[in-house]
Amino acid sequence: MGLLDGFHVDLAGADGKTIATERLATLESLLHESFGEISLDSATRLRSKKNVVLRLVVRSPLPEAYENLVTKMFISDRYQNELERLQVSLREGLNVPEIIAARDGVILMTYIPGDLFVTRINHTFDSYLVDQLALWYYQYHAIHEMIKGDPRLRNFICTNEGIVGLDFEESRKGHWMSDIGGVAASLLDTDPIDDIRKRKLAWRFLTSYLSCRSESRCEETDSLFVDTIAKALKQTNHWRKDERIFALSEQIRAEGIPID
Repeated sequence: MGLLDGFHVDLAGADGKTIATERLATLESLLHESFGEISLDSATRLRSKKNVVLRLVVRSPLPEAYENLVTKMFISDRYQNELERLQVSLREGLNVPEIIAARDGVILMTYIPGDLFVTRINHTFDSYLVDQLALWYYQYHAIHEMIKGDPRLRNFICTNEGIVGLDFEESRKGHWMSDIGGVAASLLDTDPIDDIRKRKLAWRFLTSYLSCRSESRCEETDSLFVDTIAKALKQTNHWRKDERIFALSEQIRAEGIPID
């Protein structure tokens, strides 16, 4: 693709499969249809396991007219699923990136400036952030009647307007605890791993989410929460190969998540 010439960007997925050339042609068409004759100032690969996600800075013919964009080009077959989740979320007022254009396995979106949720929570241990995230998840589940899937904290951006959710290709039918326990596991398995302050935040997250549902914690829910976290940690260790996470999974399965 001519537009990306000169930018040394890896265009392969995690399995080594390179993005189809038709996707690159579609991206160029969407950019020109949306912004006219533009030039590309930068193209940076963003983290994505299965697809190719790029941050683009484009310049339009107008002086000093720049656009910060993100494009997701699908190698997997989840394009339609992600597009529908974005469209419905936007229509219902949930904080997600705005769609600029989409076609044939390529979504062009606004770039969301801010801090990764995982970075901010691991530096501040701010319980208000956890409450915001619980509300976001409650709204997502209510709107879509689906779980989000891939409940990693890196899939959220903290902005001045609140928390913005990213990455919806794994959305599917399922029990809400898969998301809630998965998020708590992501909280516990990022540095500082298994910090007592994050154990407290994990329980706060569950309590806040249940409050949105007008429910309270009970022995059955707590047990399911702990079991889901242990399973999620074990799965994370499978691909991260970190013995600390495996040990934490076994410890939580045996002892729960004490906060004192």
